[in-house]
Formats: sequence, C-alpha cells, structure tokens
Amino acid sequence: MGVNGVGTADAVAPSVAWNSVNNEYLVVWSGDDGTGTLVDGEFEIFGQRLAGATGAEVGTNDFRISDMGLDGDPLLDAETPAVAYNATQNEYLVVWSGDDITDEEMEVHGQRLAGVTGAEVGTNDFRISDMGLNGDPLFDALAPQVVYAQSRGEYLVVWEGDDNSGILVNGEFEIWGQRLTAATGAEVGTNDFRISDMGPDGNASYDAQSPSVAWASAENRYLVVWSGDDNVGGVVEGEREVFGQMIDGTTGSAVGTNDFRISDMGSDGDPLFDAFNRSVGYNAAAG
Repeated sequence: MGVNGVGTADAVAPSVAWNSVNNEYLVVWSGDDGTGTLVDGEFEIFGQRLAGATGAEVGTNDFRISDMGLDGDPLLDAETPAVAYNATQNEYLVVWSGDDITDEEMEVHGQRLAGVTGAEVGTNDFRISDMGLNGDPLFDALAPQVVYAQSRGEYLVVWEGDDNSGILVNGEFEIWGQRLTAATGAEVGTNDFRISDMGPDGNASYDAQSPSVAWASAENRYLVVWSGDDNVGGVVEGEREVFGQMIDGTTGSAVGTNDFRISDMGSDGDPLFDAFNRSVGYNAAAG
C-alpha cells in the first residue's frame, strides 16, 4: 500500500481463503493506498491471489474490491474484511464493515469474485446488514465473518451489531446473522436474525463482540462463537468469556443450549480475567 518507506499508507486486518479448484489463495485486507483518486486515510478492501504451491502472486497486484463512498473522501471506509470460498460456483465471497453513504453508519457489505480471475461478479458492494434506521450513525454492524455451507449451497454471514429492534438500545451489541444463497448472494430466510442474548435486553453494559463461525456438514449446523459479558452462571458485567450457539442449517434457528459458555478465565465474578480473540473450525474427519 502506497510507496515503500512512507508510513501513511497501511494494510490491516487480513483474511485468507483457499481455492480448491484452482489451487490458489485469496488474501484480502483493509488498506489506504493513495493510488488513483484515493487519499490518505481512505480505507478500502483490496485483494491478492497467491499460487497454492509457492505463494507467488497471481494476477493483478493488490486489486481493489470495495468502493465505499466517492473516491477522495476519507470519511467513508471499508474495514475488517473476511472471505470464504465456494467450490460449487468457483467463487469467493468477501464481506466487510463499511460506511457507504452516511459517515460512521457502518453496515456489512459483500462482493462476489470469480475464482479463476478475481474479477467482480454480480451486484457491486451489495449490502447485507440493516442495523437501525438508514442514515442513523448510532447503529452499526461490525467485525463480520463468513462461512460457506457447500451441502446447502449457502453462506452464513455473522457480525456484531447494535440495532433498534425490540427493546434493544444504542450501544447494546449482540451477534446477528444473515444467510445468503451461494449462487447469487441473495438473502435467504429471516433478515438480520439475532443469535446472542448477553445480559437483559435494554442494558448496554452487556455485549457480544468479535464473532467467528464454522459449518459442520455432518450435522447440518453452524457454530457461532463470540466474546461477551453476561449476567448468568456467576458471570458479571465486564467479565468477558467466550460463548457459543449452534444454528440449524436449514432454518437458521438456534439449536441446543442458548448462548452456552465455552471459556472459564479466572474465577467467576472477577472482571480482571477475560477471553478475547475467538476463532472456530470444524474437523470433518472427527465429525
């Protein structure tokens, strides 16, 4: 990004997926490049294909994926990308959090890319999340993650967001999800369905943040995990642990224990010990 030796151009928050058909990787990141009409501090999503055997660059160098707002406006950005590979269509889906029209109104957007060339496919920068009212920067969708469910021909995109639905209030972040058909990127099922329930609704002191998601083909289920502070089982506000929720692959409904706790950092009731930076994967061989 930018000219070597110049500290004002950065590449941050990378994510990577492997293309099993073409034996390539796609690496994506958020960066301010200063190329063309872009300016310092104007972050967009970029990508680079790499050969699976050697890691050598393939195709266009640092190709641009997102277009948040007008070029030359550093107030509108694309941040924290994630990428999944779809072997059936030989496509990638890249998702990110970005403010496209109103400064600081962050929503999740997506872009399909051809697996062979990296070229954009379908609608440009299509919007996935709908947190709060359009034009209201108080409600956001942040830190998206995405997984491809091959047996269902769908993606599941998850994110942390504060919405104005029900009795939720500004600054009360929970985990949300949206199913997308892999063939077109169209939404499937309930719009922006809620996954987590940290603390009582209406209390912004309890949050769910930084989700991750994996697909279990043998069980037809997703597992979504996150870092959060809850008010059950001896956990107190500010004491962050890792929680999980299984999601039915057919309906998107919660399955099993609600918001089950995974980590046990320190003694219950002690907010000095926390669990952050979660990640999850599925072992198909072990089931």
